[in-house]
Amino acid sequence: MIIGVSAIILFAILLLGLPSVLPAAYGYVAAFLIFVAYLTIAGLTVIKKSIQK
Repeated sequence: MIIGVSAIILFAILLLGLPSVLPAAYGYVAAFLIFVAYLTIAGLTVIKKSIQK
């Protein structure tokens, strides 16, 4: 649950910040790709830790 909440907060910050730095379309796409990468890495980490137990 903490991963999901932190991902939503990260996504909101990226949605607010990146379009002001990059052109709007690229900022939104970059925010989405970083959000997806964050969730993927977090999910793989959780799976890896559960296998090691």
